[in-house]
Amino acid sequence: MEYRNTLRVDASAASVVEALSDLATYPDWNDLVAEATPAPGVDGDPGPAWWTTLRARVGPFARSKQLRFARTVTTQDDQTTIVFARHEVDGRQHADWTMQSTIDPVDASTTTIELVLRYDGQLWTGALDPVLSSAIGRATRTLPDHLASSNSR
Repeated sequence: MEYRNTLRVDASAASVVEALSDLATYPDWNDLVAEATPAPGVDGDPGPAWWTTLRARVGPFARSKQLRFARTVTTQDDQTTIVFARHEVDGRQHADWTMQSTIDPVDASTTTIELVLRYDGQLWTGALDPVLSSAIGRATRTLPDHLASSNSR
């Protein structure tokens, strides 16, 4: 499954990259990410890591998943891509989870952001598909306010 949304924000690309590079700030604007705390690094990590709880609600029921994400950041020309990918350290095979943000400057004070959530497992499909899609939609609406408050500090 893959969910993708694009939005334009009144913020510089540099400030967007700074805000989206720390997974610990995601619970402030993305209610799918219930918690993210820094995790110790291990050999093979492509970048910093976080212990993360993803949570989705369906009526009175909630489904949670605890994952370890590691971050990579790539920049090509003016575009920056931040990827948080599942990177467990227990030696077992796990379904892939990826949260990706692609940041493109429009001008000095306007930026386009594409948010992508990918999951290749079986547990979160079916009834939770619309819930995850809605969570990404809410995050797209909430992110501009988060960026505005981050930039005013």
